[in-house]
Amino acid sequence: MSKNCPDLVVFRLCIIGRYRPDPETGEPMDEGFGAIVMNCKKLTRLAVSGLLTDRAFDYIGRYGKLIRTLSVAFAGNTDMALKYVLEGCPNLQKLEIRDSPFGDGALRSGLHHYYNMRFLWMSSCRLTRQACQEVARALPHLVLEVIGYDEERNVDDSVEILYMYRSLDGPRDDAPNFVTIL
Repeated sequence: MSKNCPDLVVFRLCIIGRYRPDPETGEPMDEGFGAIVMNCKKLTRLAVSGLLTDRAFDYIGRYGKLIRTLSVAFAGNTDMALKYVLEGCPNLQKLEIRDSPFGDGALRSGLHHYYNMRFLWMSSCRLTRQACQEVARALPHLVLEVIGYDEERNVDDSVEILYMYRSLDGPRDDAPNFVTIL
């Protein structure tokens, strides 16, 4: 597909199910997504899911220079994956991540890039409230919302949802009680 459609601007492949490998080979789908970003030079929006290792994210960071929107679900294996993307995609504006193993190190790796982005959404990842607070202190002109965090029930400091965004007006003043603005 990548060789026959080099002018693709948007590519979205949503695999239903967590960490599903290539059904033919049983292997991660790194090379397939790598081929998409290598051969489709005009790609601005990419949605990935399935069994992908850090190698796929290395390809995205190396070859996805025009990517503005990236959606990730059930993919990646270490914090390095997100670091590859944040360091390699200078035009990245919107990053949505869910059900992926990225943690505090991955969040911290984007400090140099977050001011250039419109938003970052991370849900069901491996984030802690402490790391979110560190990022909020380091980037005071961004708004960081921790959604669904309950200090009384949360004994391990984990964060279910982080939403970080730019705002000319500052943090909102109508946040419901399950949203904490850092």
